[in-house]
Amino acid sequence: MTRKKKPKFQSAPPEVSDLNEAKTLIDELWEQLRHYEDKQATSSKNSSKPPSADNPKDRGERKKTKALVTAIREELKKVTQGINEK
Repeated sequence: MTRKKKPKFQSAPPEVSDLNEAKTLIDELWEQLRHYEDKQATSSKNSSKPPSADNPKDRGERKKTKALVTAIREELKKVTQGINEK
């Protein structure tokens, strides 16, 4: 028994009659694409979403970045410790 795969799009692509209509359609689709990419890229860092709404990958990256920044600050503190005392 094989399952039929559901089509991703329910309707056929729009028909265009001339180049101007095609250009208009392409411009509209690019705008929609930008909107969806921006929406997909939102996180708690660049929107009003709470940090718990981020996906697990983003949370892991945030923890790695925070740990890296902390380690760099500690190393800088060690290296520059005697500079201000002179």
